[in-house]
Amino acid sequence: MISQKIKKVLAIAMVTAMLSATFSGCGTSKDDSAVSSGSASGAASNSAAGNDEPVDIRLMTSWTAGSVAYESIEALLETYKKEKPNVKITHDALPSADLRTKLTVEMAAGTPADVSWCILSYAREFIKDDKIIDWAPVYNDPKHPEFKQWFSEVSLNFATTDDGKIMMAPQEGSIDGLYYNTEMFTKYGWNPPQTFDEFLALIPKIKEKGISPLVTGGKDGRFAWLASALLARSAGLDNFNALTLGDAMTGWKDPKYGFTDAMNKFKQMIDAGAYPKGVLGMSATEADQMFARGEAAMYYEGAWKPGNFATAGGDEFVNKIARVDFPVFTDCPNGDTKVNVGGNIIGFFVANDLPDAKREACINLVKNIVSPEFNVPIMEKGGFVYAGNADYDKTKVSPVMNQLIEAYRGATSYIPSMDAIAPPAVDLAIKQTAMPGMITGEFDVQRAIAEVQKAAEDYARGK
Repeated sequence: MISQKIKKVLAIAMVTAMLSATFSGCGTSKDDSAVSSGSASGAASNSAAGNDEPVDIRLMTSWTAGSVAYESIEALLETYKKEKPNVKITHDALPSADLRTKLTVEMAAGTPADVSWCILSYAREFIKDDKIIDWAPVYNDPKHPEFKQWFSEVSLNFATTDDGKIMMAPQEGSIDGLYYNTEMFTKYGWNPPQTFDEFLALIPKIKEKGISPLVTGGKDGRFAWLASALLARSAGLDNFNALTLGDAMTGWKDPKYGFTDAMNKFKQMIDAGAYPKGVLGMSATEADQMFARGEAAMYYEGAWKPGNFATAGGDEFVNKIARVDFPVFTDCPNGDTKVNVGGNIIGFFVANDLPDAKREACINLVKNIVSPEFNVPIMEKGGFVYAGNADYDKTKVSPVMNQLIEAYRGATSYIPSMDAIAPPAVDLAIKQTAMPGMITGEFDVQRAIAEVQKAAEDYARGK
């Protein structure tokens, strides 16, 4: 029997499946490139299956060909092939939007991947329905001491439920950044904005030079991080959590919880001309390229972007980029001026109810994937910030990536991006309906809020 929670996520997934065809195209699937696996790279030396019993594992990741992590995961799986021929792994690599759709549909059908990359909001639904394992016993198992060495209690905050279950093994940490082109800012004497008033005042100065102030992948609905930043700066952590996780999940239209202020700030950005004409038809890749060509001055999103910027403009361009925190709202007394969007919101789950040998093989596979040995080299290439504790060679990392790592490790508090914490229905209503509708002018602030409110009420009623 499929639970109501999974049914709700499945309904959203079916919408996402249609949108993904428009937003992302077809994923680069590796279904027919099965490779064998074992314990690789020295990260975890425990036997993958405990014996030579044949084990088949289906692994799903968002690391498609061309991504910074793709070559690394393929190399890890090749090592498995040589060391543990009894364990065969089929790697299903999909763009993240397509992965979420496939994962949710398969989870609802009872045929999920054995191991999968997953974002926090989805894992929360799956563990409520007992579809994925609780990692807490694994963390406390003497057979797996590495987990406690790599991940602090803080690392597990977002991945831990109120009753102490750990939904995922952390892998990617993240922090937001308002990225800006330092060469451009120096040339024109601009200062990176610290407050929202400074941000708005900077927009016309940038436009006077024929440059777009801010760019994003509007076609791909890349507004989840911005939605979280706007809400946190407007209303603070407690109200943010109440709306997304707590007792006020149907309070999006209530000014007390700050979403009204957040959308009013977004409207001010739009009215000032922050985005270029046609931004909603622009993919994230096209936005990266526009930024790299010097046609946009700023770009706001998460810590993986330097890797994308390197693809778009090369290392020379990445070395021109710096980051600052999202500007603070001086007129919102309840807003949090220090919180960062990010945290440990991405990890790997193992499906529940697997045979013992297969379960142990899956745990050991995840152990290798979340290890410092696997992740630090990717971080040094600018792929993402590693969620665990590990030294790295700062000389191999771009200045902006060092800024991100330092900001991540020094942050006093985090909130996840909206797509990692809000119910999927609400997240989609914000980033694919409300905010784009405001950019086109189809929605005013109140209509945009009403769209999100309706999605929240439908979710709460179990539709």
